[in-house]
Amino acid sequence: MEPLNEQIEELIADKLSGQIAPENDELLAQLIRTDESVRQQWEASVALLSLYRASKKAEHINEQRAWDKLRAKMPLNEETPVKKLKPSNYKWFAAAAILIPLLLTALWFGLLRSNVKFNERHAKNAERIKVILADGTTYILDGNKDVTAGELKFGAQSAQRTGQNGTQRKNQIITLAIPEGKTYALVLDDGTSVKINSASTFKFPMFFEGHSREVQLDGEAYFEVTKRNHQPFVVKTHEMDVKVLGTKFNVNTYPGNDAQASLVEGSVAVSDHTTKELLIKPGQAAIKGSSNIIRVEAFSADQILSWLHGTYYFNNMTLRDIVNITNRATGEDLYITDSKIANYRFSGALQTGKPIKVLLENIKSSSSVVQYQIKDGKIELY
Repeated sequence: MEPLNEQIEELIADKLSGQIAPENDELLAQLIRTDESVRQQWEASVALLSLYRASKKAEHINEQRAWDKLRAKMPLNEETPVKKLKPSNYKWFAAAAILIPLLLTALWFGLLRSNVKFNERHAKNAERIKVILADGTTYILDGNKDVTAGELKFGAQSAQRTGQNGTQRKNQIITLAIPEGKTYALVLDDGTSVKINSASTFKFPMFFEGHSREVQLDGEAYFEVTKRNHQPFVVKTHEMDVKVLGTKFNVNTYPGNDAQASLVEGSVAVSDHTTKELLIKPGQAAIKGSSNIIRVEAFSADQILSWLHGTYYFNNMTLRDIVNITNRATGEDLYITDSKIANYRFSGALQTGKPIKVLLENIKSSSSVVQYQIKDGKIELY
């Protein structure tokens, strides 16, 4: 549950007044690091306090001299000449009224230019989703037009059935190659829905034949399988096979991680390519690590399935692993130049719908050591 806005305001007020309790001070610091809205609220409050202190200080300075110095540094507009103002108690507020919009405008355009650069670089380097047919024919999904193959119409983000009722249906294996920073959704011949995560490859038949419904996955995908008692659904991966009749589950086989099949609903049988099968229950995950032994553990559906909504949670995770996940999920190009910081650990979240700078600033603010810069089209952490 998110803290109420009034509680956040009280915490910030206590912090700025120096009357915050130690436990609340730690809570506020954590919220500032992990919640972008709280961070913005904190920064705005600090800015307002600084403006107030500056205004109080201005009461004790030579107002006319300060105003003359300020006016001398400001660019003149020939269409609106600057008139000499008489000293008054409102001079500081008049200056603030001019400067604050100028500063906000400069900040806005600075951030805008920065985000444009990020977006332009991302668009330039982003790979496209590929549809590869059985004969090797490859289509690139660029969002401008749909690609139709057999009974499927592939759009930029999802595929739909065309509803063809031809008597001579031609079956073939289709491969979807999803690059970094992209996800894709489709509905299979039996009505099973699949959401494929970034940096994944998914192979499936145009329609299912035989005694089982088999697909192949390299990467991560979430399945909601239509139940067919006479035709089990099998997800084949390099590490394990996952067999179901009708259920909801997630499979993750990204390189460098333990392979994991996480069951949300129904029943699943997992095997390590042998005849021996291991049954798991909802709320359980079958995990195969370097020992090649499948173990069963409970899992948090909120964290495992958060990628479906564009969020990735980091719980005491090394910066190296965070960079790997961020690159895969966003298509950005982050890299670590100082090996000393690679094993620093952070907790927080990546939201793919927000600019990458949000994550970078949160990491930076969480540590006095880690910095970042854009260099040669890449984001360098040091």
